[in-house]
Amino acid sequence: MKKDFDEYFDEIIGTLQLTRVEKKKYKTSLKATLKRWEIKGLIEKGELPERSSRRIQEWMMDMDKGMVIQMVGSLEKRIFNYRRKIFGLVGTTPQKEYIAYMVNEMMKEGLPIRYPDQDVIDKFFRGDGIE
Repeated sequence: MKKDFDEYFDEIIGTLQLTRVEKKKYKTSLKATLKRWEIKGLIEKGELPERSSRRIQEWMMDMDKGMVIQMVGSLEKRIFNYRRKIFGLVGTTPQKEYIAYMVNEMMKEGLPIRYPDQDVIDKFFRGDGIE
């Protein structure tokens, strides 16, 4: 099972450039999610859903949302640090909500996300979680 899961995980992750810590976090999340689905009766015991299945796409979406939230936090810190170096930004503070809104809009147009299922994309922007 361990080897099968590792191969399955590598297939799902594909070419993502994750750090060692991120990879461990993703692997733990996928294991927990599969176990939760198993307990709910959504999948059979030991079943590994197809990579293209709606459930796996929703898990990927959930992980992407977490990464976007992390990106917004990082961007907020960078703006805060750069405001000390830009004359026109002295005395202003970054608004995390505004940064999050702009990143969200940018992901609709300039950095579009693509999942095979349009409902998963809609779910990403509505803020819905996975089952």
